[in-house]
Amino acid sequence: MTRTTLKALWVGGGGILATWLAVSPNNGVPATSPVTDVRRQALASAPEELNTQVVRLRERRDEARLRESTRNPFRFSSPKPAPQSTRERVFDAVAQPVEPVTPPPPMLTLSGVAQQAGKRTAIISGAGQIYLVGEGDSVAGLYTVVKVDAEAVLLRDAAGAEQRLILPQ
Repeated sequence: MTRTTLKALWVGGGGILATWLAVSPNNGVPATSPVTDVRRQALASAPEELNTQVVRLRERRDEARLRESTRNPFRFSSPKPAPQSTRERVFDAVAQPVEPVTPPPPMLTLSGVAQQAGKRTAIISGAGQIYLVGEGDSVAGLYTVVKVDAEAVLLRDAAGAEQRLILPQ
């Protein structure tokens, strides 16, 4: 028998002994504790006081009424508002003129300019992408590179508006 086996038997036996002691009936110990005896004596000596406390607590319970609950745990969301009549919807549409909203241009930044054999290539970053473009190339499908200078790039969109990107200092 190895030491590990002996240790396991020792720990296991100790656990069984502790369990047996925990669940065995206590011989020689009174069935009620001294605190319980004191409570019984106090209750027996002052039944009038106990009765007045019972009456007072019942009165307080009757006075405090819970309000009706408005929460429904079985409903996922609040009820939808009543639909508008068609007349109100037409009036709202006529009263508020619709203006065309143009989305803001994507944030593009010029990260650098590279030059090789006399041809410049712009390094433009924006919208989580990096673009390596030269003159005439497309950037993000929205702009066309018009000119690449040593420190700036000129971009033109489909409407003809131009935007100049400059290297950060």
